[in-house]
Amino acid sequence: METEKPKAWIGIDPGKDGAAALLSEDAIDYFDWPGDSVQAAKEIGRWLEDYHISLAVIEKVSARPGNGSVSMFKFGTNYGVWHGILSAFSIPFTLLSPSQWQKGLVTPTDGNEPKQRSLTVARRLFPKAELHLKKHHGRSDALLMAYTARRKG
Repeated sequence: METEKPKAWIGIDPGKDGAAALLSEDAIDYFDWPGDSVQAAKEIGRWLEDYHISLAVIEKVSARPGNGSVSMFKFGTNYGVWHGILSAFSIPFTLLSPSQWQKGLVTPTDGNEPKQRSLTVARRLFPKAELHLKKHHGRSDALLMAYTARRKG
């Protein structure tokens, strides 16, 4: 008789320095964007071997003034890759803007700028996670989106 897999939730920061994170009742896991869609799909597939993914959150972001067209095209490509991976694995997902997933979680008192704020909160919620460098903001955002996914159901 097959045992039921534990529930887990995923958060995805689709940026070039982004990451994906998995949060279950008793574990966390994450990986930085590998720059390769096949490798990203393998990592998600590995998670599916051990967990039933209830919901994923992908950060819904839009173009910002000052971002070049090449940069935005690359970002859009990553965004589409994550949609494709989750759809191919039949993982339900929702798109949330930064203000939506940060609501009630990240506050201005957590730091001087957005990346620092998410690192501060993620370090507090996930003290064992490797978030000691500023460049780990993709991991912190992904972990906090997974946390938001868990709160949503």
